[in-house]
Amino acid sequence: MLLSRARRLIAVAAAIAGALPLAALGTVPAAAANGAMAATLNCAGSIRVNITNTGAVDGKGTLRCATPTTSYDGQLTLSGSVTSISGLVFQTKTSDQLSIFSGSTGEIIDLTVNRRLEKLSDTASGNATEQGSGSVVGGGPFGGARESESGTGTFGTGMVTTFLITNNYILDLNG
Repeated sequence: MLLSRARRLIAVAAAIAGALPLAALGTVPAAAANGAMAATLNCAGSIRVNITNTGAVDGKGTLRCATPTTSYDGQLTLSGSVTSISGLVFQTKTSDQLSIFSGSTGEIIDLTVNRRLEKLSDTASGNATEQGSGSVVGGGPFGGARESESGTGTFGTGMVTTFLITNNYILDLNG
């Protein structure tokens, strides 16, 4: 009994770390049970996007996500580069990882996202908007889903231009 429980805990830890997909544990999101893809994952929260003067982009987000049947805590990590700057608008392309967890189970979803970050004033700080679209890379319960996101917040400039998208930030996956 103890050995069986230890193996299960190790498998869950590996799944959370991304080394083992949840499907191997039989604990994929409920909408993906029986091999069907989860049609929708909706997330809300906030993200921080940093843009360096060399064009590198990184950031993190804390989200609350849900399918029609299950609720998850979510973490978003992004990394990429600026593809263009026009006036107050930064266009970026990033590779993101959305980690969702419910209790002791989790799933890591790889995304490729094109983002548009816009400063709403030509000052050192002020209001900003964010919009993005992309797709899920690879398989898993959300394989092939389209990604869309948007939100508003603030920006600040210095050595790094930072966008804090904290108001009405949403990220949706739709298959």
